[in-house]
Amino acid sequence: MSTSRTGFWMGGAFVVSLALAAIVLLVRGAGSDPTHTALRLTARWAYCFFWPAYTGGALASLFGAPFQELSRRGRELGLAFAAAMLPHAGLIAWLYYISPHPPLPTHSAVFFGAALFLAYVLALFSIPRLFASLPRPAWVALRTLGMEYIALAFLLDLLQNPFHHGLVNLLAYLPFIALACAALLLRLCAYAKRYAGSRARTQAGSANAPMPHAGSRYSQSSGNP
Repeated sequence: MSTSRTGFWMGGAFVVSLALAAIVLLVRGAGSDPTHTALRLTARWAYCFFWPAYTGGALASLFGAPFQELSRRGRELGLAFAAAMLPHAGLIAWLYYISPHPPLPTHSAVFFGAALFLAYVLALFSIPRLFASLPRPAWVALRTLGMEYIALAFLLDLLQNPFHHGLVNLLAYLPFIALACAALLLRLCAYAKRYAGSRARTQAGSANAPMPHAGSRYSQSSGNP
């Protein structure tokens, strides 16, 4: 049941993303401007899966039971995000193919390319056999680094001159900018809550630890067995 549900989410995310790209290119042509439009649409669609995958654990940590189910769906949502990004990746390759010059500066291409690479590394390690081969601390570090990097890449992409295409474009971007900022804030609050809880448990453990007897200290300091 879980496998079929994951496949359903991945298939649906991919098909809708592919349809968005195809409609734009069929209606407006396959030139540079329509390709940029298709890139924006597929990225926003993919973000609809990334946002709950990224914030589900934080929402559950901060607000408890109402978001536990969302937190447990993180793997399915993450794989749906990776599937939705496949047409987006194809559009990037197409844009580079039709452009006489690189459409992005090298540093931007490397930065956003790394985010795309991390998305598929995380998807790859969702395969049970590969996941089992990775020590838990390494997986936690990889997942945290990957998710935070991808979130930052989305935020910077959204903040890149949202006024460029006028008021309509700005109004279309504002909800996603608000979501991206809210996601980072939620994650920071969840980290702070976990840190405070860990620190409180450590202090409670230290306070409850038994104190050594004065006689035993004297015995140890005097060299007696």
